[in-house]
Amino acid sequence: VGTGATAPDGWLVNEREFGQYDWAYWGSLHPQDPALTDRRIRRKMRIVIRDNKIHWRIKTADGTWDTFSVRIPSGLPFTRGLVVFKTHAYTPYKQDNFDTYTFHWDNILFDGPKVGQYDAHYADDVVYLQRNGHRPIGDSQSVSIDLPQTVGNPVLFGQINSPKRGQVLLSVNGRPAIPVNPYQYDRGDCFSQDWKTFRLPVPPEWLLPGVNTFNWTVGPRPACDYGPYDWDGFSVKFLQVQSD
Repeated sequence: VGTGATAPDGWLVNEREFGQYDWAYWGSLHPQDPALTDRRIRRKMRIVIRDNKIHWRIKTADGTWDTFSVRIPSGLPFTRGLVVFKTHAYTPYKQDNFDTYTFHWDNILFDGPKVGQYDAHYADDVVYLQRNGHRPIGDSQSVSIDLPQTVGNPVLFGQINSPKRGQVLLSVNGRPAIPVNPYQYDRGDCFSQDWKTFRLPVPPEWLLPGVNTFNWTVGPRPACDYGPYDWDGFSVKFLQVQSD
């Protein structure tokens, strides 16, 4: 839980309980749970948000809840927010995964007060401009987003893997390419080696009802990057157009 600044500067609470509450050890707490060997079994999870505490609960085979709680002594720094569920799963690019469990969300219910709603229209594919981490400068890939009608206040949202400042170039429907930067970089305000989120307001006239093309290109390496062994290239996932 954070406020006022990006992590780690704005953290109010940053707790990760290794051991009995870490996901890798859940099987040790419940060794007889049939879900450990039968992947068809689904377990309910429940997140309870209070002003000064968050509970994460997993329903066990006997119907009780296994709970991990985190206290927020100063209280939540907001009165409303956006809840986002993401799926972390192995993809065709991550081969030979036969043992590691992956997690998928379905049948999500929310019983709190709701304010407004935005529409999200997703790209038809991920952008994969990484091969062993490296792609030649100038390599490009196009994905498309089908918009049913003209959208209001459109925002392009997604995550970039290993972004360099100025190297992630995007052309929307054939327009001149522009750089896309995430909220923050890890090194020297220039480079990151992990997934970083970006949010880019898009002029409405750039988008059309129907199929819209987003062409991504690996741009020149920036002068601020001081890592001689850093590979060029990036990937983009969760690409979507959001509108009110």
